[in-house]
Amino acid sequence: MKIIDLKTEKEITLSETDRISCALGNFDGVHLGHRALLRIAAEKKNATRSAVWTFCEPSSRTTSGISLLTDPMERLAIFREMGIDLVFLADFASVRGLDKETFAKEILYEKCHVRTAVCGFNFRYGMKASGNAEALRDTFSSLGADVEIVPPYTMDGMTVSSTEIRAALSAGDVEKAEAMLARPYAITSEVLHGKKLGRTLGFPTANQTFPQLRAVPRFGVYAVRMTVDGEIYHGVANVGVRPTVERTDAVNCETYLLDFAGDLYGKTVKTEFLHFLRAERRFASVFELKNAVDQNILEAKAYFEHHKEKA
Repeated sequence: MKIIDLKTEKEITLSETDRISCALGNFDGVHLGHRALLRIAAEKKNATRSAVWTFCEPSSRTTSGISLLTDPMERLAIFREMGIDLVFLADFASVRGLDKETFAKEILYEKCHVRTAVCGFNFRYGMKASGNAEALRDTFSSLGADVEIVPPYTMDGMTVSSTEIRAALSAGDVEKAEAMLARPYAITSEVLHGKKLGRTLGFPTANQTFPQLRAVPRFGVYAVRMTVDGEIYHGVANVGVRPTVERTDAVNCETYLLDFAGDLYGKTVKTEFLHFLRAERRFASVFELKNAVDQNILEAKAYFEHHKEKA
């Protein structure tokens, strides 16, 4: 998969004969609704290559400060898995002032050779979001190109969206988020040195901080799955600010692995949130905290025993 930076025009690889089938959007989360667009683009109907046109950082983050569900590398990895050949990465500031006709004709059709544009029913573009999916279809039709408008993707009567996923995470309903994402919600970051209190209590933890700008699940304890050097381990993680021992400013994810012995410091690991066990709370003593964690470990083991497919 090739990356084309539209701001710098680095790695421009298009030829005059290229006809691009391109999915358009922010793709934060790359959830089931997004995947429907990607599958259509990847089919390359009447096209030579498939592509995604998106922003370096989702415009929702730029315009309203909304927390993100994926990091850039995670988005790109999923595009690759879905069979996409090219990714056009645009800088939001460079296109936000374009009128809808200029964006459709000069950016998509002429510069990116898009001949089949695939967009969602609620797609907006152009200055002040003046363009919509039907407007794009009208402009492309006048150019002899096609637009496929994908209807809402529903699950249990609800439209799958990044907004719904963030709401599920805020409620601690990581199973609902997983169903909409088609994968568990996860963070990938370096294991940092902590206070090592868990080690003194008999459950050493791998400490991660949430990447900047990422959506944080409800503070609490979760059954998790961690990938370390390609190997998968089960664990119990606390997401929050450690109110019993020290109230931190940064949100931490501290994971005790059920079946691991070794040093994780400095390693970059992936932690997937599978099941909410309890809310974070302040205990009267470290002894009470230890008893609660012991109980959570038993609950997590029971969860994984019952959900062997999570291995």
